[in-house]
Amino acid sequence: MTDHTPSNESLPPLGAVAPAASTPPPPPPPRPPVAAAEAASQTTVEPTPSPDKASSPRRSLALVAFAVLAVGGIAVGVLVGTGGDDSSDADGSAAAAPLASSDATSAPAVTAAPTTSAAPATTAAPTTTAAPTTTEAPTTTVAGPSYPTLPDGSPEPIIAIYDGPVVRASGWVPSQAKAEQLEALALANSTDPNATVEANWSIDPAVPLSIGTRVIEMNSPRFPAGSADVTPEHAAQLDRVANVMNLLPNLTVTVVGHADQLGDEQANYALSEARAVSVVRYLVSKGVAPSRLSSRAVGEQDLLSADESEASLALNRRTEFIFYGLLAD
Repeated sequence: MTDHTPSNESLPPLGAVAPAASTPPPPPPPRPPVAAAEAASQTTVEPTPSPDKASSPRRSLALVAFAVLAVGGIAVGVLVGTGGDDSSDADGSAAAAPLASSDATSAPAVTAAPTTSAAPATTAAPTTTAAPTTTEAPTTTVAGPSYPTLPDGSPEPIIAIYDGPVVRASGWVPSQAKAEQLEALALANSTDPNATVEANWSIDPAVPLSIGTRVIEMNSPRFPAGSADVTPEHAAQLDRVANVMNLLPNLTVTVVGHADQLGDEQANYALSEARAVSVVRYLVSKGVAPSRLSSRAVGEQDLLSADESEASLALNRRTEFIFYGLLAD
């Protein structure tokens, strides 16, 4: 550190006239930056030698001014040494930070933006689960019999109508050979030696051999009105039926009783039932096993003629036969 304190040799001699006031010497050059404590410890201001009592006042003033300048240089060095790394200029001089003015106008307060209320949550509509598509099962058509059937599912019987010298035969048969077999039986049981057969057959191999044959006698004797008794003339016709059954042991018969349309319907039904039972009993009396015979009544529901003449009424007071097994081998 350069000492700028004046020595005794530079003082004017005692009693000399003080020179005119001169410009104070320039401040010493800046010192290298040091820590504030180190600068304080290294700076020692030597006491100013007491001037002689005869020194002039001007000298005293000069010494005071010099001391003030020295102390100012030391303070500048302290300020430069305590500056940050980023506060030095390129030549090492400290850049003084501007002081904030205490009268600076405060920044206006920022008004907070108004709080925006959140939109109400929208409740999603419940998911609708679609019903599973049900695939309709394909309709299976069950093929029925190719031949006509009765309400109970059995084949509709073949019909053989005996009307004088003509036998009219029709229906479904399993083969042409079975059709010829039925024609031969019809001629053998006709009361007319010159009888002929008028046939109208439908052939279907699916027709069972157990199909029935319904025999209707147009010229046979009938029951008297309101009666279930078998007359001798009627009995002669029933003997033909008994003979056929005795010749064909596998044959079974259902006897169907009828009544005309006169009188009470319930009474006619009961009368038709009594007539069927009378015929069964007669056939049993001729040697036919009861197990091969059955009967049922239809009353006035199946008329051969709706006319109320005596001949027409007589046709309705009858019994019919349905033979099962005529086609058997």
